[in-house]
Amino acid sequence: MVIRFKLRLRAVSLLTVGWGVPDVMGADIVHARKLRLEGAGRRAAEALYVPGSSVKGALRTAASRVAAAYGFTSCGEVKPELIAKAHASGPCDVCRLFGHPGDGPSVASRVWVSDFNPVGEPRTVIVARVALDDRTLTAAEGALYSVEHLLPGSEFEGEVRVYEDARDLIPLLLLAIAELRTWRFGRGAVVDARVEDGGVLDSVVEAKWHPLLDELRNWLWEGVVTI
Repeated sequence: MVIRFKLRLRAVSLLTVGWGVPDVMGADIVHARKLRLEGAGRRAAEALYVPGSSVKGALRTAASRVAAAYGFTSCGEVKPELIAKAHASGPCDVCRLFGHPGDGPSVASRVWVSDFNPVGEPRTVIVARVALDDRTLTAAEGALYSVEHLLPGSEFEGEVRVYEDARDLIPLLLLAIAELRTWRFGRGAVVDARVEDGGVLDSVVEAKWHPLLDELRNWLWEGVVTI
């Protein structure tokens, strides 16, 4: 069995999830895009999106930050050899949920995060920026560059799936979503997040987690951003 719910993201500040392909006639750093087929002729066109891998990585980092405070475990390691050492007596909760290096099906991630597609038509703006010299903390010579940002209020929707054998770790995932709403995402942006589950998760998590779930069903930054 797989437990599914929708997750919606909303930019609170200027948002950029950088792409590795600069726009020849536009910004040096552009927001991620993918090809999609449009119209009766199925014409290929670029569409803004937020990669699921970026969201999943941010959630894993958030889970690592809050795990210990709520009775969950996190090895806090990144390098495979250090993860293996930390897991000598068994994997931590964060690695159980998000996966870790190793052999066999037990090391695979128990959570899947889709790409996030735009809700409506997000608007973009290109902003010129100057890189700082780390030594002098002043503007570096010849370091002017431009960044494409999505405007505050831009929304994206995706899906999260959790395998049944990781049901006990769904509260950790919810805590990670809550933490994501107060941290940084992409290139230093603030994003809001809202769980849309149609009540499915009420029967999945213990009653003590229901207040958190109810909070996540609403925008945290409602009223701060004008759509």
